[in-house]
Amino acid sequence: MSETRGRQLLPGQTSRVHVYDVEAREGRLVFASDRVLVEAPNVLDDGRVLLNGGGDLWLLPLPPVGTVLDETALVPVPMPGVPEINNDHVLDPSDGSVVVSARNGELYRVPLPDGGSAEQLTDTTAALPTKRKFYLHGIAPDGSALAAIVGERTEDGVWTTNVASVDPMTGEPTFLTRDAFPDDGCTITPVGGIWLFNTERFTPGTAQLATVWPGHADPVRITNDDRVNWFPHLSPDGSHLLYLSYEPGVQGHPADHRVELRLLPGALVRGARIAVEPETLVTLDGGQGTVNVPPWSPDSRWFAYCDYPVAP
Repeated sequence: MSETRGRQLLPGQTSRVHVYDVEAREGRLVFASDRVLVEAPNVLDDGRVLLNGGGDLWLLPLPPVGTVLDETALVPVPMPGVPEINNDHVLDPSDGSVVVSARNGELYRVPLPDGGSAEQLTDTTAALPTKRKFYLHGIAPDGSALAAIVGERTEDGVWTTNVASVDPMTGEPTFLTRDAFPDDGCTITPVGGIWLFNTERFTPGTAQLATVWPGHADPVRITNDDRVNWFPHLSPDGSHLLYLSYEPGVQGHPADHRVELRLLPGALVRGARIAVEPETLVTLDGGQGTVNVPPWSPDSRWFAYCDYPVAP
């Protein structure tokens, strides 16, 4: 019997992909399936959406307005030699490839759009005082650094998650944070080389968005409310900061919650002092898988997201 790979749909659940026009403040449904759970969209230069599903990568063409595709429209991306992946995969703008995070904790580079033999970028089997796993969330525009969360488990069983810049040539991490505060969702902004991530260092147990500016060591808080805020994604032009927001009290970034996609001015990332309330663009059933990785189109006009409604 073959082993089940990837997340699976609940009874009565549907996996859907939407695209959201930021100027029009309007979304449209482009994919729905009650057979395959897809998650974590990236957007290619040609507008196709890259998704994770069943531990593999898939390409989804955007249909005409009014058309909703199903699982038969998914085009597989062959990745020979890569074990089952999770939903942390990011496009490398410097060469058009995608770097994926495998469930074994390693990072692999895969050519796009046709797939092919992958290059392993990290080696977690090296003899270290701690056991490591890499979770990719961003890539520098020139491909010189991978923005990853590095999970480490010490010999006494303590598990930490910290922000690191990983050298794509050597796989070695340079840590931006290294402490007991849980961090996640890190990325390098497309403008200015600023680091973004979510962290519990300001309010233990409640994730908030933070930034680290070039030449500075201390994270600066961006969001400051009682909601649990994850996965900051700055649009390529730097205008919009999109993120996922859970209700107060949620731990981690679980699936199957009522969540919001919220928008803030991108200027906040660069340190501008703006008194502004976040705008809720969409309220949906999702969380894990909705926008784990950068979902913006290259022209910053729209983004893709996933939701997972369950029929009554």
